[in-house]
Amino acid sequence: MSSLNRDKIAGKISYNEKTSSSLQILLKNISSVNKAVKLRNILRESVEVVQNVMNTEASSLMLLDEDTGELIVSMPTGPVRKEVKGKRIEKDKGIGSWVVKNGKPFYSNNVTESELFAGDISEDFTSENIICVPLRNSHNKVIGVLQAINRRDGDFTDRNIPVFEALADHVALAIERSRELQDVQSKLEERDLLLTEVHHRLKNNLSTITALIELELADIEDEAAKEALQKTMTRIKSMTEVHDFLYNNKPGSEIKLKLYVERLSGKISEILSHASRDVKIQVKADDVSLDTDRAMSCGLLLNELLVNCYKHAFDEDIEDPRIIIEVNELDDKIIEFKVSDNGAGIEEDFSITESGSVGGWLIDVLIRRLDADINIQRGDGTTFLIRFDK
Repeated sequence: MSSLNRDKIAGKISYNEKTSSSLQILLKNISSVNKAVKLRNILRESVEVVQNVMNTEASSLMLLDEDTGELIVSMPTGPVRKEVKGKRIEKDKGIGSWVVKNGKPFYSNNVTESELFAGDISEDFTSENIICVPLRNSHNKVIGVLQAINRRDGDFTDRNIPVFEALADHVALAIERSRELQDVQSKLEERDLLLTEVHHRLKNNLSTITALIELELADIEDEAAKEALQKTMTRIKSMTEVHDFLYNNKPGSEIKLKLYVERLSGKISEILSHASRDVKIQVKADDVSLDTDRAMSCGLLLNELLVNCYKHAFDEDIEDPRIIIEVNELDDKIIEFKVSDNGAGIEEDFSITESGSVGGWLIDVLIRRLDADINIQRGDGTTFLIRFDK
């Protein structure tokens, strides 16, 4: 009789009272494997449970390298665990490789006499008996081997196989769950990185465009053309600020209007200010946050209203020109957006929709996009009062 025939290659094993008792021990220990999420923790918890449930001197979990067909000793226990961790077992060599190839459990109580035994992987450890079972994922594909070595209370028997297989099922599914989670997290991190890179590049491109416009402005003598380019530049600046916020915040996060309005009004003031006329801008804002799309609409809206103030509100008679921007969240979940100036005021018959300008058309579009109401108040200056649902 060959030595392989003396080894125990298990098929279907029936449960009995002793098996049931062993399973109860297994159930008390398996929760730590099921609770683990990170792969390293799963491997560590698994081999500790193996050693405890199978009552052995050592145990190991070997994962299959699908590219080479080798088994990697991923997490061993026992006296030589540090020495053997990470070692590779050649394809088609040893008991573990046989278990992978055949997809069957294996045990031997005279392991050194087995023709499958390829020798201990450490000179400081001697294998006396061994039990191995395949680790299968949810698609019934073998992904590794669970192994217990040197039983402390006698030989391995057929009764040990169902317990060890039940443990292997839990371990394999935990490993699969962890790998799927890692894959999802990796894809999410990659997507977030790409999104951030897109925003970063777009912001840089927009900044390059505004820089080119500024260079052109110096050589343009036609005032109407210069004014048109300045308005275009402020609109681009408004969108650039949003993308700057997106680059510096987590994807999907909302934008705080107060900080956005402060930064944006400062940028617009830099572009439109004149050496002979210092217009002071004051921002009064509640701690209100909006999604990216509506925040950008508010920014473009603010841009057009500020351009209108700088162009029409202040003449030479206004000694201390001021613009006040207010953002408030009312009790009924309504956002109130107000831009006021202390200028000369606009004509009584002024209408945004009938102004005939690009700016007037853009304000009308943005008001519709926000599903907002706009009210123009005249008095000591002009106030644009806009309200929309949060």
